[in-house]
Amino acid sequence: MHRRKTILMASFIVSLFVLIGTVSAQASLVANITRENEHLWTSNSYVADLEAGHWTVVVNSDSFWDLEVKITVSTDSAHTNVIAESGTDFGNYPRVDFDLASASTVYFLVSENSVYSDTSGFYRIGVYDDAHIPGFFQSLSFFELIILISVLAFLIPLIICIFAVRRSRRSFRTPQRIMDSILVEAPMHAIPDDHQGSVQTHGSRTTTVRLPMKCPSCGAQVAHESVDWTGPLEAQCGYCGATMRATFENI
Repeated sequence: MHRRKTILMASFIVSLFVLIGTVSAQASLVANITRENEHLWTSNSYVADLEAGHWTVVVNSDSFWDLEVKITVSTDSAHTNVIAESGTDFGNYPRVDFDLASASTVYFLVSENSVYSDTSGFYRIGVYDDAHIPGFFQSLSFFELIILISVLAFLIPLIICIFAVRRSRRSFRTPQRIMDSILVEAPMHAIPDDHQGSVQTHGSRTTTVRLPMKCPSCGAQVAHESVDWTGPLEAQCGYCGATMRATFENI
């Protein structure tokens, strides 16, 4: 009889430890508050009391860990009555949505989900309503935020330098174009029709055009006093007969 009592007592103590271990393994989640520095080897269980509505479970892990997880949402601690799963295959499925028709106690299982079950690491987890789902910057860890700031600190000055160089090159090309051309007064028939009405009888600035200093075809020097105008903003080279285009501009 004494031996039987001892066995029963030992069985009761073992069952009690198992029960305590099971209960303690189910960490509490508070709606819209993130649990930090959670560590995953195989699986972790959580429980939360939630109001009716639409909810989203989010697991964020630094890329350093290369952690692959799957989230299971159930109405019982044994996860037999599943209401949502973040994925059905191997890989990383760190987010899942579900709806509750009434206030309920909900259980969450975060499982390691790689092909070879060989990933582990730290993560953050939370269950959020639609008004509190973390944005991009909120989902970043301190380490990831430092990396992002470092990248931006390098890229922004680089972009500014590239922009400044391009502007300086444009500023250099414009004077060069002016130096390679000459200003001449064109006759009325060399003025485009849409500018004819603005030409004054006493001589207008609208008759001033710009010609190349040298013929683009033969390279001969263009003399403004002997320009042969053949059409609107078109002149003929006196040496090779090639057509040169003039630029109409106000000065």
